[in-house]
Amino acid sequence: MDLLYTTLRKGNANTFSFTETQQNFEFLCNTSSCNVLAFTTTNELTEPSPIQGWGFHIYVVDLNAPWFPYRVTSNKYPISVLQWDVLGRYLLVGDRNGHVQIFVQKDNLLSEWKALYSVKFPGENIIAAAFFHNGRKLNLQTDKKDQYLYLEKFQKVKFAASVRQFGGVPVEGVLIVSATGMLGAFVIPPESNANIQKMLEPVKLDPVTESLAVTRNYYTTAAISYGKNGFFRVAVGNGDSKSANSSMIQCFRVAIKQREESLEISSTALPSFFLAEGMGKDLKDLRVAHVQWVFSEDADSLIVASNHTGGGCFIEQWELTEESTPIHKLFQSSKNEPFKTLLWVSKSQYMYNSKVIKICTTKLNFLSSSFIYLAMNDNSIHCLQRDSLKRLTCTNIVSIRDPNDHSSKQIRLGIKVGAIDVTHLGHLFVTLDTFGQLYVYRCNFMCQDQLGTPALIVQTVNLLEYCLVTGLDSLDILLTLKTQILENVLERLTENFHRQPPNVQQYYYVNFLTMKIALYRLSISGQQKAHDLSNLLILHSILIAFKSLLRPSDLTSHDKGPAENLAMVLSESVPDVDKVLLNVEAKEFTMERPTLQSLQQLIQWVADLALNILAKLPESRSFMSNKSQGYDISKDSIALNSIRELLVMIRIWGLLNPQCLPVFSRSADNLDILGTLFRLLTKLSLNPNEPDDLLLDECCLLPNQVLIPQLQYVPSRTMIASPLLPHVSLPVMCDYGVENESLKFCPEVPIVEGGLSNDNVIDSVMYLQLGRRPPSLRRCTRCGSCSSVISVAKTAAMKAWEQRWIDKCRCNGFWRLEVA
Repeated sequence: MDLLYTTLRKGNANTFSFTETQQNFEFLCNTSSCNVLAFTTTNELTEPSPIQGWGFHIYVVDLNAPWFPYRVTSNKYPISVLQWDVLGRYLLVGDRNGHVQIFVQKDNLLSEWKALYSVKFPGENIIAAAFFHNGRKLNLQTDKKDQYLYLEKFQKVKFAASVRQFGGVPVEGVLIVSATGMLGAFVIPPESNANIQKMLEPVKLDPVTESLAVTRNYYTTAAISYGKNGFFRVAVGNGDSKSANSSMIQCFRVAIKQREESLEISSTALPSFFLAEGMGKDLKDLRVAHVQWVFSEDADSLIVASNHTGGGCFIEQWELTEESTPIHKLFQSSKNEPFKTLLWVSKSQYMYNSKVIKICTTKLNFLSSSFIYLAMNDNSIHCLQRDSLKRLTCTNIVSIRDPNDHSSKQIRLGIKVGAIDVTHLGHLFVTLDTFGQLYVYRCNFMCQDQLGTPALIVQTVNLLEYCLVTGLDSLDILLTLKTQILENVLERLTENFHRQPPNVQQYYYVNFLTMKIALYRLSISGQQKAHDLSNLLILHSILIAFKSLLRPSDLTSHDKGPAENLAMVLSESVPDVDKVLLNVEAKEFTMERPTLQSLQQLIQWVADLALNILAKLPESRSFMSNKSQGYDISKDSIALNSIRELLVMIRIWGLLNPQCLPVFSRSADNLDILGTLFRLLTKLSLNPNEPDDLLLDECCLLPNQVLIPQLQYVPSRTMIASPLLPHVSLPVMCDYGVENESLKFCPEVPIVEGGLSNDNVIDSVMYLQLGRRPPSLRRCTRCGSCSSVISVAKTAAMKAWEQRWIDKCRCNGFWRLEVA
């Protein structure tokens, strides 16, 4: 494990000698599938001293911008449970007084949160919680990892949902376990995003409760896993020194069913075991500290971490196996079939001379390497192999050397490991200390000497394709990807995608473009390619939005719609746009004048893109001998034909409402810029790789005929996944509230001859100018794009366009509020 970056408190907090670990509460952190970390702390991160702002606070932070923490809530009682749902949409918070809340983003901003639902279990200490499983599970087939077809490589695993309603639809809800052995469950009402944002106060939900065992017992630790048949498996232990069963692990099978308007919980005891039955039978006074299922969807393997009076810990892996038991022949139902029973068997063990504080495991069970991470009382972090529990590496957070400071190591007194977690894909490991400071490590799953080998490229592409298909965030892969294999990964990823069936390509097209943009942004030389792909993504979205507005004039015709008829007419490559209009049905493109007027900024963007492609064409083709690999939008015939389709629509709509036409600064009023653009793009689409000299000459004259507007470029961005990351010394030392200047990247903006430079902030969604310093806007945490917080859409068409990016940016990043 390599320490990638740390995020520390500002001021002199590191030398403060107050030890929070003396208090009787624990710290928690949990990473969502979107690589957003939620964690607890006992002091406000904005205060320079940890004694100020004392309380039980919950913060979230994007792992790509760890210097901007956002407070979710401050609680009256210590937080005992912190859990994300599988989509990273809901954040569940449970405390020691039995209060459970579910938080969501307010106004779809990562920086703003609000409580959506509230459930109370009075007087109960919540020690474990899990959302209901939705029954969707996709695994990578390791024996088919070299296949290129997604349908063969990724197989849907037969997995039942935890709770189903009428018609087999999975139900959203939560199961909780309390310290007194109580089970609780409640259903999350199905609400739309619009209704959620309108809620002002949290909705109080009514839970159902049941006893975990026949009698209520006291437990200090619990773990919940999902079974294939829709049930839960709950493992509990009591590590209290006063308990007679401090070395006993009990397991239960919990089933939840929906009966009309309420839930019904049933719990059945499963085989249990004592630690003395395993490899630690010679150790005295073993007390259970933590139990953890190896995987959340594997109910047969359990990790038990226990401490003993000698000051050390004992880690043991148990597996639930089926064994044959000899019985008397009078009790045998069949002579040929032996009697089988389920037993817990100890498989492997690990010992250390310090007590264990926290334990976590990798979350996907198809990874080539699965690990178990331990946090010890001496601030050491241990990484173990899952099967053998063999230690692979060990590190310590007490002393960390600042790469910019060549003096002695920086010693931070009073620092203790508070919580640990690993990302969903297992490539980043997160440590939280007792002052709320973060330490993020890169986990190297393959040896460094395998760098550049086909095996490493195949593994990386398989994980990226898994994110593409499932929708998981790929940030942790990007942060561990070596720049030496970036081009090979992009080439294989693109090749595999284009070999998919047409329907599969169409379904995942947007996700594929988003992933390629993120990959190209990792290198300094790939910024122009990322910009071209970003323009292609916007172009594709505008084309789909405009086509959705078209209605056929003849409702009885179901063969082809207006968009299909237009594509067929354009396939003849007629260079005159007015002749194309003679072959299309004008009634199919008729729309209301206010709707056309509201589309003007999108129409303007399409015209600006066409001007920039043609104006840059002579320069890009002047170095044909130095052919660069990667994407170039001027060589994409599909993108060029998409612009031609849009220009025809714009031409027709301009006849209906001239105010929707794009605005050009031309040298002569009688120049038909739209007609010229269509004619030049038609010639270019016939041979985009080797345009003729006549076309290049006409493109050279274009800046003299019309002013070329500058397309939107993100002026600068500061993030961990920066192109400058390979060129800075690790670890990157960050402070809360202050962006790290060493990762600030300012891309070179290509200025076209005769172009127009604009310093105003441009809305990346509505493409409106917001001024140089707008008072408030929302900014993406991944790409740095800006958008207005206030909606300006008036028509249904623009409201639908705005809703496309209301949840996340087009790069799949989160919006955060930025106030001037």
